[in-house]
Amino acid sequence: MKKSLILLLALLMLSGCGNSAGTTPNTDSSAPSSSQTDDTQSNDSAASESSDDSTASESSDDSAETFQLTFTAKDLDGNEVDQSVFANAKLTMMNIWATFCGPCINEMPELGELAAEGGTDYQIIGVCADLNGTEDMLEDAKEIVSQTKANYLHLQPSEDLYPVLTASSSVPVTFFFDSEGKLVGKGILGAQKKDTWSQVISERLEMVKADETTSAEDNTNDAA
Repeated sequence: MKKSLILLLALLMLSGCGNSAGTTPNTDSSAPSSSQTDDTQSNDSAASESSDDSTASESSDDSAETFQLTFTAKDLDGNEVDQSVFANAKLTMMNIWATFCGPCINEMPELGELAAEGGTDYQIIGVCADLNGTEDMLEDAKEIVSQTKANYLHLQPSEDLYPVLTASSSVPVTFFFDSEGKLVGKGILGAQKKDTWSQVISERLEMVKADETTSAEDNTNDAA
């Protein structure tokens, strides 16, 4: 089964296969202001970093609002992790990256800085999409994490992570989830600068807060 997962991920990165509406989270490469994120950010290590100065998008898609991720996977040390990890923060930023992807690796030092500043408001989780289960690949991923000081949780691919792994044929791509694993806005395609990610995180936290307020009001109305 693991071989099937690895083969599918490899084919997706080469073929440009996308997601099915309503079953996987959507990604967006459009910008809320004047610039756009490059939707061909990286399929090889020599990919351009032209998207670094672009701003990221927020969601207006209904399917993005209803998608909820439940999963079991292993971290780079082989420890089992599941969706309960979402409860550690109000917002989780899940960054899909690969060992061959230059822009992925180049943004990881700043993601490490952001992760250290998150506290209980937000956390960052990485998913290394091209791991094939071999010790050499795991060591490569660990070395990248160490060198970039991306000192946050990193996961190996698993079948439960199909929705985020197959939502885009390119990496990096980033998704945001609330404390229950519900998708917050659309996924963001491409690497970003720290300031841009900080802005996006603030916007997504506001979306979480607004959703909590709406839910509380609905509960009050139901009780009445």
